[in-house]
Amino acid sequence: MKKSLPIFFFLISFVQLSNAQFLWYENETNTYKIEQESTTSATFLRAVSNPEISGNNTNTNVSQFNREAGQESFLQFDVYNAVTDFSGYSVTFKAYIDIPTASLTATNSKISVHFSNATVSAESAVELNFTVGQEWETFTFNFNGTSIPTEVINADGYQFIKIGFANGTSSVPATTYYIDSISGSTDQVVDVASHPANWLSGSWGITFPVYGGERLDSEVAGGYDLPAGAQEVVDELPAVGHVITNLSYFAHSHYFALRQNSNVDVAAEIHEALVPSVANQNIIFEVMQTFIDDGKKVILYISTNYLDRAINDGADIEAAWVNYYTNNFAGDEYAAYKDLIEGFVLEVKDYADGYWLDTTSELLNDGHLEDFAQMIKNTDPTAIIGAQPTGLYFTDENGNNLLVDSDGIDDEDESDYRIIKFEANSTYQDYTKGHVTPLGQGAPPNSWAYEEYTIPNMVENPWSMYEGNTVLKHAWFPIREKWHVSSHPIVFGIEDAYRFTKRLVQANAALTFATTIDDTGNDKGYMMDDEMFIMKAINDRLLSIPVVECEPYVRPEGAHLVGEAPLSVINYNPSDVNFYPNPVTDLLTINRMTTEVNYITVFSTIGTKMMENVWNNGSTTTQLDLTSLDSGMYFVKLTDGKKLNITRKILVSN
Repeated sequence: MKKSLPIFFFLISFVQLSNAQFLWYENETNTYKIEQESTTSATFLRAVSNPEISGNNTNTNVSQFNREAGQESFLQFDVYNAVTDFSGYSVTFKAYIDIPTASLTATNSKISVHFSNATVSAESAVELNFTVGQEWETFTFNFNGTSIPTEVINADGYQFIKIGFANGTSSVPATTYYIDSISGSTDQVVDVASHPANWLSGSWGITFPVYGGERLDSEVAGGYDLPAGAQEVVDELPAVGHVITNLSYFAHSHYFALRQNSNVDVAAEIHEALVPSVANQNIIFEVMQTFIDDGKKVILYISTNYLDRAINDGADIEAAWVNYYTNNFAGDEYAAYKDLIEGFVLEVKDYADGYWLDTTSELLNDGHLEDFAQMIKNTDPTAIIGAQPTGLYFTDENGNNLLVDSDGIDDEDESDYRIIKFEANSTYQDYTKGHVTPLGQGAPPNSWAYEEYTIPNMVENPWSMYEGNTVLKHAWFPIREKWHVSSHPIVFGIEDAYRFTKRLVQANAALTFATTIDDTGNDKGYMMDDEMFIMKAINDRLLSIPVVECEPYVRPEGAHLVGEAPLSVINYNPSDVNFYPNPVTDLLTINRMTTEVNYITVFSTIGTKMMENVWNNGSTTTQLDLTSLDSGMYFVKLTDGKKLNITRKILVSN
C-alpha cells in the first residue's frame, strides 16, 4: 500500500499542473479579458506588427512594451476575478525581447509575473529568463504551492497581475519587448449575473427631465403635462430599458423634484423655492411610476455641488441655505448636504434603480465624494451608482491626450478637444457616468472620434475594473448642441444615433440619450418631436426581426486629429442635388449637378432597403417610380459608393 503513495502524489501534482488555461489577452483575437491599467517606466502599445511571424507566434498583431532605462518597469492588468488559490495555478504567455541572444545577460533577460492587491503590499511573484533573443519564446510561470498571505485573502485576494521586465538593477538600458497570448488558470470573465448593474448591461435609454423646485411649479402653471409625456415614452418606445429623470435640477443642485424629505422639512426649514408646491409634489412619483409599470428602470440624476448656483435664482435662497447649515450643522455644509440628500433618497428608494452623481467637483475637492456615494449605497443598498470622480481620455504612446483638430471641412470651431474614454476610475461606482467630452471644448455630441475610439473601446469589453471594482461602461449622449435646450439644433441623425445604439446594446454596454422636454405650444411636457422621431426609429429597428443593419460608419471628409494629415477633400455641395415633388405620389425626379453621386437607395424609417438603382448613364436627371411603396415617410440616399453621400427625407402619398 505504501508503495503506491508516490505514484498517487505524482498524479495529484500532474492534475494540479494540468489545469485548463484560459486565454486572457491576445491582439489577434481581440481577446482582452484582463484590462491593462498602467505602466511603470515604459510605454505600451497594442496592435503593432509582429516583428517575427516565422516562429512560435504567427499572429499578425501583437503588443509592444518599450522599457525605459531604470530599475523598475512593469505592465499592470486588472483581473476581473480575484485570485485566492494558487493550487495548480500558472500563467503562460509568449514574449519577444529585441536583443540578440549573444547580448543576453542574467540581468537584462529577466521577466517576471507578480500578483498584487490594491490595499495590501504583499505580492507573489515568479521570475524566469529569456533564453533566446529576437525570437518568440513561451513562458510558463508556475505558482503551484505558493501560499497566499492571510491579509491578502482577507482583502478579497489578488486583483492585479503585473509583468516585470528586467527589474532589479538601474543599469538595464531601454529595451523593446513584444508580448501576446497571455493565459491563466482562472477564467477572467465578468460575473454579470451577480453584478448590481447587470440590468443596465445591453440597455439603451432616454432622459426625461423633471426639474423641480419653483421651476417645476412655473412649468405646470404654464401647461406642462409631464405624466402624459412620460406615458408617451412608454407608448412609443417599448424597447427603451431605462430612463434618467431628476432628483435635482441638471447642474443646479438647489432645485429638487420632490417635496418630501425624511430628514428635514425643506420648505419650512430652508426655503420654499427649493421644492415643488404641495399641489405638484407628487409629479415626480407619477412619472417614475409610469416608467416602472412598463418595466423600465429608473435612474435619478443628482447634481452634487452642494447648493451652488442658488444665488443665481435669488440671494435669499443662498442666504437661507447658509443660515440652515450654520445653525443646524455648526457650519459644516457637507454634513448638512449629505443629510439633505439622504432624506430625499429615503423617500425615493422604492422607485429608484440607480443614481447618477453629476457636478462632483466640490465633493471631490473636499474629499467627500466616496463618503457621499457610500451614504447612498447604505440608504438604498440595491441601487447602482454612477460617480465618476474625473474624466478619462484617450492618449498616445507617450501618455499625451489625443486631440481632435477638425470634425470636417465645414468645421468652424477652432477648438481642439479630447476624446472621452469610459472606464472605471473609482471603487465606489457601478457604471460609468458616461458624460461625453464637454461641449464647451468644441466636441459635438456625435463626434466622429467617438465612432473610432470611444465606442470600439466599449464594444471590445463592456466592463472595466479599478482596484478590484468592476464597472459597466455606459455613455450619455446629448442629442442637441446644448444639453436639454430645445432652441438649440439637433445634431444626431437616425443613422448615427442608431449605429451608436445598436453597437453598444449588442455589445452589452449601455447608453442613454439626453433627450429634451418640449417647452412650446401644445406639447409642453412631452419629448421634442424631432427627438422622438429619431428615438422611435431606433426603437422600431431594434425590435424588427431580423434587427436592421447599421449604415456603415465613414470618417467625415476633412476630419482629423492634431498632427494627423486630413483626408482628401472633395468639392461637393449637397445643394447640387434636388428632389421633387415632395410629397410625391408616383414619380420622384432627382436632378444633380455632379455625376459623382451615382448610387440611389430608398430606405424605410426603420432602415429596410426598399429599392436601389445605379445612376451611371451620365445624365443629370433621373426618375424613381415609387408607386409600389405604401404611403408614409422614406429616406432617399445618394452616394458615390465611397465617402460622398446625401440623404433626403421624402413623403410618399399614394
